[in-house]
Amino acid sequence: MDAAMRRGDTSRGRSSLFRPVPVPALPPSTALADLAMTAHDHAWLAGTTGVFTSRPSAPLVLRWTGDAWTEEHLPRLPAAASLAGISAAAPDDVWAVGNSAGRPLVLHYDGHRWRTVPTPAIPWAKAVAAVAPDDVHVVGTGSDTLHWDGRRWTRTTALTSPRETLHTVTATAPHDVWAGGGGVAGAGPAGYEYPVLVHYDGTGWSDLPGPRLDHGHVARLAAAAPDDLWLGHRHGADGLHVHRFDGRRWHAVPPPADAERLSVHGVAAGWTWGVRATRRSFETRAAYHRWTGDDWAAVPLPDDVARASASHVGLATDGRTTWAYLKTATGVRVLRHTAS
Repeated sequence: MDAAMRRGDTSRGRSSLFRPVPVPALPPSTALADLAMTAHDHAWLAGTTGVFTSRPSAPLVLRWTGDAWTEEHLPRLPAAASLAGISAAAPDDVWAVGNSAGRPLVLHYDGHRWRTVPTPAIPWAKAVAAVAPDDVHVVGTGSDTLHWDGRRWTRTTALTSPRETLHTVTATAPHDVWAGGGGVAGAGPAGYEYPVLVHYDGTGWSDLPGPRLDHGHVARLAAAAPDDLWLGHRHGADGLHVHRFDGRRWHAVPPPADAERLSVHGVAAGWTWGVRATRRSFETRAAYHRWTGDDWAAVPLPDDVARASASHVGLATDGRTTWAYLKTATGVRVLRHTAS
């Protein structure tokens, strides 16, 4: 990774736009959750089918083969299931997490097939960070984390209060893993949510000073390097507030400027995504922005995508190639952006 990528410098290729890439036809009941990639020709999109229908929900994974998106054959499960997160350490080392029958669901892809991996019980697995085949972290609702060392899982309490929970995890190395979420203080009208941020140094979890945040929770973490960590903080219904860690201290990043009502839903290294709506409408359209080093620049979308009402918006990037997904009335759309 060159220095410009590590800085999130996206000035190169600033005029580039997203190009649509065909995906298999999926049922309208599909909900999209997360996207992971290891290189420009290896990517995976996770979600769930059968949402809000009379049929049991089922996990879904699409894989980019370098030529096309294909639906993966996943293990048959005895109960309804869903996926919430996916992470890839290599093309033959991909992990997807979710839930089935009240227990964590963990799936692993070894380059040939997917299989279920039994785990200790934690409530509602939400996110996964795969560093290597023998180094995988899973977080979920509650204060415990799971760590895979290549042979077995270890369950560790990472938070200090049972009223705290984790929502997101990211890693750059075995000794540099971050997880974030929120806790609840007080009760009734006087109760409030506060952000939680913890770090794993290879031996254990500890609290580290984070950005000075108001009430709310850490909703998204994404790291390009130990000195390039991006954090999305949610407080209320006004979208994410973005902060960046340079290895020594945190910096608040101004939100993207937009003439319409913009709600930021996620953050990656040098990117944000969300939806915008006009002042006189509740119809939302996808919005993606790149960090130029000084400000955010909106990335143009194909005309039909830009006009379509959108939900389930997300993105993953390796600094040069970026995949984005969204759901419209016509189905799941996947877009690719390559910096020039």
